[in-house]
Amino acid sequence: MTSRDKTAWGAVAIITLAGAMASAQVGKLPPALPLMRSDMGFGLIAGGFVLSLFNVLGMTIAVLLGGLAEQAGRQRLVALGFGCIVAGGILGALSPNLVWLMVSRLVEGVGFVAVTVSLPYAMVSAAAPRDQGMVLGIWSIYHPFGMALTMLASPVLLHLFGWRGVWWLIAALCPFVAWAALRQMKRLDLPAPNRAPFLPLALEALRTRGFQLIALVFFAYAFQWVTLMAWLPTFLTESFNADLGFAALMTALVVLINVPGCLFGGALIRRGWKPGPMILIATGVMAVSTLGIFLPGPSVGLRVALCLAFSFAGGLIPPALFTCVPRYTPSLRHISAGNGMLMQGSSMGQFIGAPLVAAAVSFGGGNWVFALGPMMGFCALTAVGGILLGRLRPPSDVPG
Repeated sequence: MTSRDKTAWGAVAIITLAGAMASAQVGKLPPALPLMRSDMGFGLIAGGFVLSLFNVLGMTIAVLLGGLAEQAGRQRLVALGFGCIVAGGILGALSPNLVWLMVSRLVEGVGFVAVTVSLPYAMVSAAAPRDQGMVLGIWSIYHPFGMALTMLASPVLLHLFGWRGVWWLIAALCPFVAWAALRQMKRLDLPAPNRAPFLPLALEALRTRGFQLIALVFFAYAFQWVTLMAWLPTFLTESFNADLGFAALMTALVVLINVPGCLFGGALIRRGWKPGPMILIATGVMAVSTLGIFLPGPSVGLRVALCLAFSFAGGLIPPALFTCVPRYTPSLRHISAGNGMLMQGSSMGQFIGAPLVAAAVSFGGGNWVFALGPMMGFCALTAVGGILLGRLRPPSDVPG
């Protein structure tokens, strides 16, 4: 990959939009979950698994998909990923029961990971060297941006079309976004597919200390952030009798505030901030906010304000971690596998987060203060990972 003189900002925007469309598959579910539970008659813990099953295959094969991107080519894997997203969306819209709904989420999850492990390398290819930190900061908004747009539109769309209609609509939009992203990728200086076996590449990535710590931090961070976003509509409606539309809107705003948080994190990286301190500052704010969100006493307004602080501060973590992938990679060939490890950690955190918090709340007789146990535990784990990552020295140079 050769360096560019100028950043291709159009490609940066469209590739980020493609990532956001993949993340819309995450954001479409929480506002629709109460309607799904009513339609299909399943409970809170089953709902937690519907939320988390999206990540099952992602948490097991993301590194392999990253290695496959090197062998098969990133464009092919992006096309395959969007194909899975469309197929999963259609299957979900036609699901007659909980079992088929869960299968559809598995298919969508494979597509999501295939897309999101392939696109970061394209973002780096689109950036001039001086802009790479900022561009990776922009890329890190794809997840909250895609989730927030879907959540903001959900109250109107769910009212007009029902949850199945929303699934059909998103599935219909995906091919257009995929075409635009693939068109931009063809114009970039992406390496040709490498026919070397991708399994050794994935195994080397798994043994890389820097990648292990990146995956650990994203695992612990995703557990907290995605779990709060997933259960916030239910928390507001069940604990405070909030209207579903109000709960969905507040959740969308909380997700959306993560976007300027990520952009702020990218700006800090460009100014020379180190990932370790950024992670620790973010974790401290998230811990204090979590206590205020779930402890008895604060008003609904104050809890929402604390959710906003939680999400904005959390936005510092993804750009710090995306920047760490090329910093700690053994070679350029390992970057996609490293992004796969990052996504694998994220998927694991998302998978166990929603059902574990649901189980804790159910154990407490429906009292959401019991969510503090797992949430604060993973706050501590994020801090430990940030400290270890801050102490780790990157390789002095990266062979091509």
